[in-house]
Amino acid sequence: MRPRTNKAIATVIFTFVVVMVINFCVRKAPQGQPEEQAEIDVPDKEIQQFSILFDESAGVASTASNYYFIFDMSGSMDESCSGERKIDGAKEAVSSFMKNIPDDVNLGLMLIGTKTGDDFAEALALGPGNKEEFLNIIGSLQPKGGTPLGEAIQVSVDRVVEQYKRQLGYGTYRIIIITDGEQTGIRLKEPCNYLASHGFIGLYSIGLCMKRAHTLRNYSLAYYDAGSYEELEQALVEATAESDVFDPALFDENLYKGDSLIDRN
Repeated sequence: MRPRTNKAIATVIFTFVVVMVINFCVRKAPQGQPEEQAEIDVPDKEIQQFSILFDESAGVASTASNYYFIFDMSGSMDESCSGERKIDGAKEAVSSFMKNIPDDVNLGLMLIGTKTGDDFAEALALGPGNKEEFLNIIGSLQPKGGTPLGEAIQVSVDRVVEQYKRQLGYGTYRIIIITDGEQTGIRLKEPCNYLASHGFIGLYSIGLCMKRAHTLRNYSLAYYDAGSYEELEQALVEATAESDVFDPALFDENLYKGDSLIDRN
């Protein structure tokens, strides 16, 4: 009887050890997104706002709207969605949408996935009367590199701030992102907080043909899931049609004379 008893005890001990190992592995295994991704999914609750120094001699008070686009032309845009290459469908949607954009709107364009230098680059400086040039650039794009979205956002904010100073703090300012995947560069938390610290900039993000919502959803004033190119075009319409924070009735071009430190947030 003793051998059988010893065998039973050994079996119990073995089973106990196996269960403990499994439990340990389950606790250590990543739940949902990786630990690094989960950390950037939590925006800061309080962000200190920047104050902007205006110089009336270096700008002109203007109520012009400013739409600065960040367009994803990374390698994944070569994949198919809704029976068409993402890059082709996106270009068609953007081109169709642009037909209804007023000519007096200031446009700018940052590309991610350039496969040169930092893998992102400004293709069109924010300014007026450049819609045709904008469309020509969009029409020529082909999928290339990675998705350094965070880096591109940080530089884009600086470009928008430059225009904000030129307009002496008036007008509407939006960064509109079109992307089909998560970033491959730095985490989004820091650049998105940097954007949020400039309270006059609205972030509008569109996730194209993504299986789940983009991390940008947590940082954007508005986020759109576009499962088709028709939905992409509609998202662009909504991103540029929502009510402006700026009230034209308050516009006074004589308000700024000389240098002034303004915190409008």
